[in-house]
Amino acid sequence: MTAIYTKAQVAEHNKKESGWFIINNSVYDVSKFYDDHPGGRDVLLANIGRDATEEFEAVHHSKGAMRKLEDLKVGELPPSERRRFISMKEVSAKKSAEGAWFVINNKVYDVTKFLDLHPGGRDILLYNAGGDATEAFTDNGHSDNAYRMMARYCIGDLELDERKKFVNRKVTGEQHNSTVKAVRVKSEDESLLGRIQEQLQLFIVLALFVMAGVFLLS
Repeated sequence: MTAIYTKAQVAEHNKKESGWFIINNSVYDVSKFYDDHPGGRDVLLANIGRDATEEFEAVHHSKGAMRKLEDLKVGELPPSERRRFISMKEVSAKKSAEGAWFVINNKVYDVTKFLDLHPGGRDILLYNAGGDATEAFTDNGHSDNAYRMMARYCIGDLELDERKKFVNRKVTGEQHNSTVKAVRVKSEDESLLGRIQEQLQLFIVLALFVMAGVFLLS
């Protein structure tokens, strides 16, 4: 029978002598694996006592590594604490005001109750509902408070075999405004350059006319 350990129990094993972590709802004891880990002991020590799923999945692991991981397994999380995995098929069915879900950085969010609370209006949320909104979210700049607020609407993770590789970047409103300002300045500079080029071309044409007139009179 598989042993059951809570996240609180795993958190107690955060010492070098007894290091456990969680990957995809399973609990692993890596205490005796530090020196054998191909990536070095530091990466293991940095994740003991917590859920290391995202860190683990960010790195490609061979079939041999996956078999070794199973040898280190000591138990699983209780059903009430397990991560929920959701398919894109499930997400794609939730694209209306009655049920609005989308994916950001491989996590699934249910924003149905947030539609009328969103500062940018409900339309932008409904437009992205049922799909992957990672780029739309990160490219439009959000405050630190918005990032904190996201957590309460997260309902699970995208299925492992459906995940995309994303740079988990955080674009703040200030950074977004700076980008917009830079684009605006660039546009104004290009417009000014265009006017200068037009005036220069006109000057050249006039100069040619003058030269032609002088030639005819001489």
